[in-house]
Parts: sequence; structure tokens; C-alpha cells
Amino acid sequence: MTGVLFWVAISLTVFMQVSLGQFFTYAMPTEEVAAIIGMLFNGIFMMFMGYNPPASSIPQGYQWLYTISPQKFPMSILVALVFTKCETLPTWDEATQSYINVGSDLGCQPMANAPATIGHTTLKEYTESYFGFKHDEIAQNFVIVIGYIVLFRLWGLLALRFINHQKR
Repeated sequence: MTGVLFWVAISLTVFMQVSLGQFFTYAMPTEEVAAIIGMLFNGIFMMFMGYNPPASSIPQGYQWLYTISPQKFPMSILVALVFTKCETLPTWDEATQSYINVGSDLGCQPMANAPATIGHTTLKEYTESYFGFKHDEIAQNFVIVIGYIVLFRLWGLLALRFINHQKR
């Protein structure tokens, strides 16, 4: 099931980017201008999608860019599917200084070679707190990605209808 969801997320991401590119192509006078605007748009939003810099480190004044970034939602789906899947988190045993009841999912695994400032944590806990990619938000993020696709398609339709770059 995870593989199918991963494939659907990748497919929707590609479709979202294509829809955005079509909108820019319809709205701009030349394909060169559309390519430059598209690169600018993608460059800005990819910088604030929560990976580098991580969501927990984005300054307060730029949080709005993180919130509206179209690339954040597919990235969150993909990372959450792989790194935050864990039905039952293992428990830390102070006596043995190790985790007990570690599950087989990747998200249940203790983080190896973690910095001293982080301490003991699992991959799921680290990914959710540091990057903001939560497993519980996968369905919500799918809906948002589909919403962005519809929005970009509508913008493209409006650009085709109302923008005319022909010289008379």
C-alpha cells in the first residue's frame, strides 16, 4: 500500500508541476519569460518547503511562505510515507539506556549517531518535530495537492480565456 501511495504522490506532484508550467506558458508573452518566471516561482517555494532549511528553523517572518508552498505538501507525503510510519513507538528504558519494543517499520527505529542536543529519539519523532512532516497529515496533504492542481488548471483556463499576447 505504501508503494502505491508513493507512486500516486509522485504522479500528482508531476501533474501539479505540469499544470503550473502550462499556466505560466499561457500567461506569459514568450516561452522564455514563462521559463524564467517558473524557475523563480519554483526556486522560491522549494527553498521554503521545509527540508532545507527545516520547518523548525524557518524564521517567523517567512512562515507564510512555508505555509503556502505548493512543493511542501507532496514532499510531506513522500517523507511521511517512508520515515514516519510507525504503529507503536518504542519506549525508552532508562535502566538499559536503550529502546524496547522496537517495531520493524523504519519510523520505529532509533536514530543512530544523533547529535547530543537531540538525545534519544526515533526517526518518526525526529522527522515530525524537526521537519514538520507528519504521518497523520498524509490524507490532508493529498487533498491539498489535488486542490493546487485544480487551482493551477483554473488559472491556466483563465489565462487562455482572458490573456491575449497577439499584436494587431
